[in-house]
Amino acid sequence: MFELPATTDNFFFSLLSPADLLRYSRISRSAYKAVSSYIRRTFTIEHVLSRFFDPLEIKMFRQHQSRTGMFISGSTALQFFNRETYADSDLDLYVEHRYSEMIALWLLSIGYTFVPRPKYQAQDLQVALAENMAYDNVHFTVPNQTDAFFASTSMGYFGRGVANVYNFTKSNPPRKIQLITSFHCPLEVILHFHSTCVMNVITHEAAYSLYPYATFEQKRSLIISTEGSKQDSARAKYAERGWEMVGRLSQNEIGDSSSAFAQGERYLGDSRCWKIPILPKLDLPESFIEVNTWSLKYNTAREGVMAFKILLTDHLRYSYVIVDESMQNFLTPTLLGPEEDGQCVVLHLLFIRLLILTTGSRFIDRYLLQSLNWKRELS
Repeated sequence: MFELPATTDNFFFSLLSPADLLRYSRISRSAYKAVSSYIRRTFTIEHVLSRFFDPLEIKMFRQHQSRTGMFISGSTALQFFNRETYADSDLDLYVEHRYSEMIALWLLSIGYTFVPRPKYQAQDLQVALAENMAYDNVHFTVPNQTDAFFASTSMGYFGRGVANVYNFTKSNPPRKIQLITSFHCPLEVILHFHSTCVMNVITHEAAYSLYPYATFEQKRSLIISTEGSKQDSARAKYAERGWEMVGRLSQNEIGDSSSAFAQGERYLGDSRCWKIPILPKLDLPESFIEVNTWSLKYNTAREGVMAFKILLTDHLRYSYVIVDESMQNFLTPTLLGPEEDGQCVVLHLLFIRLLILTTGSRFIDRYLLQSLNWKRELS
């Protein structure tokens, strides 16, 4: 087969949807090679980060992602998958609040300026990092929980799960980064976005689109049942960009397991996700983001609702969203310790202590990921 120059491939392949690219790649070996080369050239983190960081800073940024669990989301992640550029779009970063100081100080060190909001935010960054917008700027504290697994709540001035928002800017050319911090798992915030088209995240290892077929093939975005006028304005913005905002599904589609919005349990990185590795692969610890699970359900009005619980304990470096009840039942005695004496609980505790001794760390996130992967393989 005659092979076109790479630049010509770029033009033709840019006109194809992700599904059409996949279909074309299956025609022949040369087609597969051409599509693979196009994907490597096109889906690069430099395309979305070069406006904000130089090449060395991009590498440092990915290192900070690895250390803190921070990921990119919002319009930047959508642009990455959609191969588009939205003029003057911000870079939205999401991280648990307890790890936000490291990111904020690094942004200052590379020339960004902290720009406090005109109202309700301290002018000094260190003071602002101690503020909690859910409680009228009292000193930041994560709400106390007595259980390892607890329900997501509507706390937060900016939306469910959001602790605070910090704006950083740089001039020549003008750029803006928003550091959005969460009380617990930042994926809780993503799952309560206004609709599914913006449910995309980029870690230091991979980019994930949670509802890719609906978002990029059907151009449909399921509205998630949340409150607030800000949600309405955000939906309007993406409707203007070409997405059909779907408020309610028909009963037939709700019952269709092949629907792009099929109800049921999901996990980040499953077969319904679109996952793209971030290259070049850096010598960094693995991400544990694929621990996160959730379920899409529908209420009596046939509106989409995200269901999950938050997992947070001292034995985990990060908090997670978990929907699998059997995994909750297995992990609870291990993570919380026994309320009563019992052989099973004692074995769990001995195992956890053995993990801590052998790994040299008090955190068992890797064990949690391995347990979930093992369970997924068996199911």
